[in-house]
Amino acid sequence: VKDERMLMMVDKLCIWMGGILGETLNRENLITSIRNGGLMCRLAADVQYCVDEFKANDEDPGSLPKKAPQNVSLDCSARSMEARENVMKFLTWARELRVPESSIFSPDDLLKLKGKMNVVNTLLAVARRAKDCGMAADIDAPPKIANAFKGLEEKFGKKFDHTAAAFGGEKKEIKKVDNKLASGSAWKIVQQKFDQILQLPGKPAYEIFRA
Repeated sequence: VKDERMLMMVDKLCIWMGGILGETLNRENLITSIRNGGLMCRLAADVQYCVDEFKANDEDPGSLPKKAPQNVSLDCSARSMEARENVMKFLTWARELRVPESSIFSPDDLLKLKGKMNVVNTLLAVARRAKDCGMAADIDAPPKIANAFKGLEEKFGKKFDHTAAAFGGEKKEIKKVDNKLASGSAWKIVQQKFDQILQLPGKPAYEIFRA
């Protein structure tokens, strides 16, 4: 699978978010643009309009957020307390949107750049939930990418189950990877398996963004 095919998912996410927010987002500037949490809270406010309409017209919408994050600081430094508060407010809203806990990034994944792919995974899950509430969101992966996520689901359990389900498509057999890291966290192992399953040349998936 070519590198461009995997990055297509990031491109689709950037187009979706940029179209909603009126911002020019791409794979190079996405993380720096959202790092203080302000842009994500703006995204939540726009998605909330669709959520409110969905709740008003659906007989059984289930538990959904009542309002978007409030009192957001849009222009704060990414290293400020206001930025951490923005991120925490967005994550609280995402949980109320019923994004699974397994798809929620931790604040330092973004604020300290410890897990950029975790952030992308959360935003893709938010896009999927927004689509469930009637918002247009072209986030479906090409079949080979969908199968790769399903392979991760089978190997590592619940961490990727929501992402895999969001991409849909018929499950196909995934190339087996036997390599194991001698040491390191479970998430580092997942990241290496992700790269190997997709057979990516060059830099690993979790380094596709620059701070």
